[in-house]
Amino acid sequence: MDTIVRNRSFWWDRARCAYADVPLLEAVIFDFDAPLAATEQDAHMFRELIWSLHCGGIRVAVTAAGPRARIQPLVRELIGDGVVEVMITAEDVVRPKPDPEVYHRALSELGIGPASAMAVEHSPSGFHTARAAGLATIAVTTHAIRSQDFAGAAAVQDRYDCAEPLSAHRCRRLHERWWIHRARLSA
Repeated sequence: MDTIVRNRSFWWDRARCAYADVPLLEAVIFDFDAPLAATEQDAHMFRELIWSLHCGGIRVAVTAAGPRARIQPLVRELIGDGVVEVMITAEDVVRPKPDPEVYHRALSELGIGPASAMAVEHSPSGFHTARAAGLATIAVTTHAIRSQDFAGAAAVQDRYDCAEPLSAHRCRRLHERWWIHRARLSA
């Protein structure tokens, strides 16, 4: 009896955007300062997102305002080893946030341009820093900053533990939609 091997993914998981000039999402750069203070459920959802990206072939980078000696063990404890490809801390840059140097440095170490990356930020100043670096940016808010201005965000979402959590698939779609919207505005 012949065995038929079928691809078990759906066409929409493999489909490419109809806009040929929309860049592919290659990396997501996270602001690591806020997840340190997250609830346990938020920390769990954050880890799920990181692993979804890693398993989905999207590279992961981290930025943080603290020194590497403090941040590296925290990243290892929360996420584990071998998932975060690039880590940029305060001692790696001359000009800290709100200067976009932290993002330029992360992109340089990843070897990609801003069109191929997305940032996840947790504060209005971090959001504007990522946007100044040319990145599509997701703002993950808390009750305290929910009413702030995040105009131009790829998405604004209340915490990681929400009705539609972030995943590799959702990040790709948000990134794609953000670039399509940007192209329409410039046309």
